[in-house]
Amino acid sequence: IDGLAVALTYVDGRLATGATRGDGFRGENITQNLRTIRSVPLSVLKEAPARFEVRGEVFLPKAGFNRLNQERAEAGLPLFANPRNAAAGSVRQLDPRITAKRPLDIYIYMLGYAEGEATPPTHWETMEYLKSLGFKVNPNNALLTSIEQVEELHHTWVERRESLPY
Repeated sequence: IDGLAVALTYVDGRLATGATRGDGFRGENITQNLRTIRSVPLSVLKEAPARFEVRGEVFLPKAGFNRLNQERAEAGLPLFANPRNAAAGSVRQLDPRITAKRPLDIYIYMLGYAEGEATPPTHWETMEYLKSLGFKVNPNNALLTSIEQVEELHHTWVERRESLPY
């Protein structure tokens, strides 16, 4: 998924901070803009660690990108070069109202950290746990148990890659 990597921190079950990955040590605070993305939970669905961070990718689906560029063309505005740049620029706007008008989405791909509570022991279980909290994860995730399954799934996605909506 080609978009913008973000980190979302939740405190007492509510979104407290959203940031870009930045240089790996310091990112930009884009909380207000991330709050406008419908698929970013403002609070979790059930009890969770007192403080935790999830990481994900904000992206602009292909259909949304095409629609956005069509609107820009009709308004005489410059077109966006690609969905990745459009997504990144959208969440880094100074005005959250502009971000809110863009058809952005997010998939969460990992738990960054959780304070004070045991977390699931495997990545697969962690992803299932994050889904149960209300986070959107890629529906194409799969639990594979052999290298043969990995190779088969890789081959399938090489063939189907262009059919993905992102």
